[in-house]
Amino acid sequence: MPRPHGSIGETKFKILAVIFANELNGKESYGYNIWAIIKTQFHCYLDQINLRNIYRHLKDLEEAGLIKKSAIQGVENAPKRQLYSITQNGRQLKKKFNKYLQIL
Repeated sequence: MPRPHGSIGETKFKILAVIFANELNGKESYGYNIWAIIKTQFHCYLDQINLRNIYRHLKDLEEAGLIKKSAIQGVENAPKRQLYSITQNGRQLKKKFNKYLQIL
């Protein structure tokens, strides 16, 4: 049975962990690289078609106030990227996504 829209499941906690870890390491977080990290580190969402699911989770997390996004101009011949950062509310959930941080 699927979770209710907007609930926080394991994938959303993994996404929060990725964004948090990227911030700690001075790296940017955008949809494609979040998906690539989840794919390689957690071995889920393995097909590129699953990228759209990551964007859906990102939208849910933003609507919940756990992350925020900002646009950055794309590099020459590349599209603009939406960059994501974790909010204070998102950081308060660190205990819940800490097990994923340890993997990263």
